[in-house]
Amino acid sequence: MDFKELEDKNLLRFIKLPLMISKESIIDTFSRILKDTITSFNPNVLVIDSITPILKVIGNDIEARATLQNTLIEFSKLINGLTVLIHEVEGGGDGLGDVGFVSDVVIFTSCKVVNNLVLRSMEIRKSRGSPTRIAKIGFAIEDGEGIRVFLPPLLKEIPAPDYTKPHKHPCKSLDRKIGSIYPGELIFILHPTLAYIDYILAYITLIAIIYRGRVLVISYIIPPQHMIYGIRRGFERITAGVSITEELLSNYVRIEGLNPSAYLPEESMYEVLKLLREYNPDLIVFIGTPPLGITSTITEADYKDLTMNIILYLKKLRIATLIIDDHDVELVKSLSDIYIKVKSTSRSKVFRVPRVLVEVVRRGEAPYTVTLKDFILCAKDVRKTLKSVKESITK
Repeated sequence: MDFKELEDKNLLRFIKLPLMISKESIIDTFSRILKDTITSFNPNVLVIDSITPILKVIGNDIEARATLQNTLIEFSKLINGLTVLIHEVEGGGDGLGDVGFVSDVVIFTSCKVVNNLVLRSMEIRKSRGSPTRIAKIGFAIEDGEGIRVFLPPLLKEIPAPDYTKPHKHPCKSLDRKIGSIYPGELIFILHPTLAYIDYILAYITLIAIIYRGRVLVISYIIPPQHMIYGIRRGFERITAGVSITEELLSNYVRIEGLNPSAYLPEESMYEVLKLLREYNPDLIVFIGTPPLGITSTITEADYKDLTMNIILYLKKLRIATLIIDDHDVELVKSLSDIYIKVKSTSRSKVFRVPRVLVEVVRRGEAPYTVTLKDFILCAKDVRKTLKSVKESITK
């Protein structure tokens, strides 16, 4: 935010008050200057940053503190808007005294260093007339946006998947056994060693091209350039030689990598939300379970809370979500609409497809098994489908 530009547009007025050591002088000067400015500028929001020097000068003087308290109340009525007091404190107390007593809302912000990273949080210590469901929550400071806070969604806010917009598979065999993918669904693929991740991402890319969709891939394990190479290689193999350029791939798929050691789990979650706002995908793919897996920075309970919150938030936005992990995460499995378990066996020498056994469980339906025969039929279907989209791929 450019404060100089806002001042030039007369949207903001900045006043620097002089420091004083006299109790009477500081309150009198403070009251007079602010009252004159409010009268001439007529603001909707008044921010006093900070009120700490005034409180330190008046100390425990009851009369001076009462005068300051009355002055702040008068200012709030005068602007008929919002008055924000910023106070710097040491230790765990708030140090506001009577000023805190007359405040409608008191928010205590703090930060601490965890594994050499900064963890910021805010605590609502008072909220007059408003029920407080969450007392303490983490926040992030983003360049150009300021403070970002993520509020966990309520289950009653989560809509059902949008069953009016099915995304069918280009393979009849997979569409028959796995079924269409709907906006808002969660698919969890348990894939030990991630051996065939290239084929999975290449197949997703093909679906994106067919439906002109947008896919956001976020990896906590594999670097983005490795995935780009793998997708192009996998795409060429499942399509029997049709190549896709890196430029064309970027039209449909955005690939991002988040280093687990560079973010706290809370910060990682905010990065995911930022990417969602920027790219607005139809499908989001996580390589590794969000936010980062269980690390030494949080307890397993906190990890489960963060993971559930991000999954429910994506369901609320009705964004189809695919999580691919080499560990069977029970929480993700329980929230999944489709659970797929990949078992590697060997490679087919006849067809350029992996020889795997895939178990599929869709919520509310009997389990299915996808065999090598289904993959062979799928490969044939893909090549037929390519005839209608090949021109856009090879441009």
